[in-house]
Amino acid sequence: MTLSDNIEVAAPKKWMDAWDKIYSQMLSATDEELARIDVGHRTQQLEHALAITGTNTNGLKILELGSGEGNVACYLARLGCRIVAVDALASAIAVAQRKARILNLSERVEFRLDDIDGWPIERESYDVVIAIQCLQYLFDRTVPRMREAMAAVKPGGFFVYSGNVLPHYATDPPIRFVTANELRKELKGWTLHAFGTEERIIKPNDLRGYVWAVARKPI
Repeated sequence: MTLSDNIEVAAPKKWMDAWDKIYSQMLSATDEELARIDVGHRTQQLEHALAITGTNTNGLKILELGSGEGNVACYLARLGCRIVAVDALASAIAVAQRKARILNLSERVEFRLDDIDGWPIERESYDVVIAIQCLQYLFDRTVPRMREAMAAVKPGGFFVYSGNVLPHYATDPPIRFVTANELRKELKGWTLHAFGTEERIIKPNDLRGYVWAVARKPI
């Protein structure tokens, strides 16, 4: 695999090129720098949900869509989980694989260079499916793919979602916002271990909205 092996996806090339530049720069980081694992609240909320439900994380089967530099995958691998982590950028996969090697976690994580859409996910085949800040870039396929991801969760398993909502700067083409009401509707009957929205200033004059959920599928 070389850095020219990026997968063509629905998101515009200029968006993917911007991320590619970020991940490519990460490849020059030291082992000590890459060994650091920083995860957001969604991953921490999932860990909490697993703990309070008494879920044994050893060997837990997880699918992560849009895995980026591998922080979430490596964090969960440290808990004993086994993860299939998918990203369309060869640079991201290269960073993630190196991070896993540094942390001696390579046996627990399969980093897969692929689109997050366009291939079947077997129903009820994963204990956890994670889609953080990625499905919205599938545009008209956002909700159908989300439903496929949810269907892939085993009874009693978890779905972790995060995406943007308004306020958000205009994009061309417009990303597909899954609103809080839409997300609640899709998760009807599931147990919501975490659900919320927030607005956050990313940089001056750039206020963005988010919605997220950590939900358990009915047993």
